[in-house]
Order: sequence, then structure tokens, then C-alpha cells
Amino acid sequence: MTPLITPEQALGIGFVFTRVIGIFLSFPLLNTSMIPLNIRVLFLVSLSFYISSILDIKISVEDLIVVEILLNILKELLVGFLLGIIVTIFISAFSYAAELISYFMGLTIVNTFDPTFGQIAVLDRLFILIFYLLFFITGVYQIFLAGVVASFEIFPVYAFSLNTGVFQYILEKSTQIFVLGFKLAFPFILVLFITNVVLALINRLIPQIMVFIVGLPLQIFLGLISLAIGTATIIYFAVNILDQTGSSFVQIIKHIGK
Repeated sequence: MTPLITPEQALGIGFVFTRVIGIFLSFPLLNTSMIPLNIRVLFLVSLSFYISSILDIKISVEDLIVVEILLNILKELLVGFLLGIIVTIFISAFSYAAELISYFMGLTIVNTFDPTFGQIAVLDRLFILIFYLLFFITGVYQIFLAGVVASFEIFPVYAFSLNTGVFQYILEKSTQIFVLGFKLAFPFILVLFITNVVLALINRLIPQIMVFIVGLPLQIFLGLISLAIGTATIIYFAVNILDQTGSSFVQIIKHIGK
């Protein structure tokens, strides 16, 4: 009886699956409880079989050394983690913007617990869901999946020539968390900052008014109103950030393969 999968194909699928696991371990969307575990596992296994079949990835089982196999497994996990973390950087920019807005609104005292990000602001989940929504609407997920497949052609499995310049590239891109996050939150921070200045002036000029009692509800109210009015601004900046996400994902694959 002819086997459905030869040992060479099985080993190739195993290495592909290892890299795919590394990618999605650092990619928050498939690392949360929003998607059931069985769906996540089925998707990872299906994607691994698909990549292995279309690229015909095979690893010779002759003269295999256990140490080399273990080193390649660690290498594939590292490569997958590097590919996934570049997307996490841009997701973190949305999270940072939500933290800034929540701070100026006075919502930092009502943080919630998220299994992926830990203690997060109330607006944090909203901004992250906006990222995921636009991630699929704008078609960036197609670039992501195509990049995952292309990574096996640019940097094949069972290859040790990992370019160390990729770490410097990730460190440079990590600064975008603060730059992009501040740009995304700036219009709302400006409104809330002006509100705080006005409340401070009222407190100095008319000390009879209990600014603390009035100020916190007013900040939350103005923050929610500005978010409702400025939703188009959030979407505009978010689409630009997602464009950078797609281009950066392509660039990191090129850096790994050099």
C-alpha cells in the first residue's frame, strides 16, 4: 500500500508547522480566546499542509542528526516569532493610543484584564478590534498570508543562514509604537488637554466651584463625544498604519532572507 505521506513530506510538514506556530504565537489575533482553540488548531494544521503541498517541501530523512533537527525546530520558531512580532508592533500602536486617551479621560482606574495583553484600558479593546476589522476589510490579511507562504521560498526550512540584521530592523520598527500611537490619539488628547486647562483656570478663578466633582464626568463625556465625532479620523489614520504594516511585513521577510 502506498503511504499518503512519505517520511520526507512528513518532516517537511513538521518544519512548516513549527514556523507557522511561531508566527501565530506572536500574532495576538490567534493568541486570544476570541477564536475557539479547535478552530485555531485546525487553521494552523490546514495552512501548514497547504504551504507544504504547493511548495513541495521535503526534507531528506537520510543521515538525520537529532541535534540538527532540534536546532532547526528552534530556528523555525524564531523565524516565525520574528514574522509575527512585526504585526504585533503595529497592534501595540493602537493599544498605546487607547492608553493615552484613557489617561486623559480619567478611565485608567477602570482597567480590565485581557488574557493576551494583561491589564488594559477600557478603550484598548475597542481600538484593537478596530485594527482587526480593518485588517480584513483593507485586505492586509492577504499580504500577511502571502508573506507567510513567500517566507518559505525566500528563507527555506532547514537553512541556518539567518540574517542578524533582522533584529536591528525590529528594534527600529518598535519605536513606531509611540510615534504612530501618539499620532492616532493626538486629536482626542488635544481636546481633553484643553478641557483640563479650562478646568484648572476655573478652579483658580472661581474656587467655589468643585472642579473635581464636575471635571471627571465632564472629561469622560467630552472624551466619548470626541471619539464619536472623530471616528473617521481614527479610521483614516488606522488605514495608513495598516498600509505600513503590510509593507513592513514584506520588508522583514526580505531582511530574514538576506
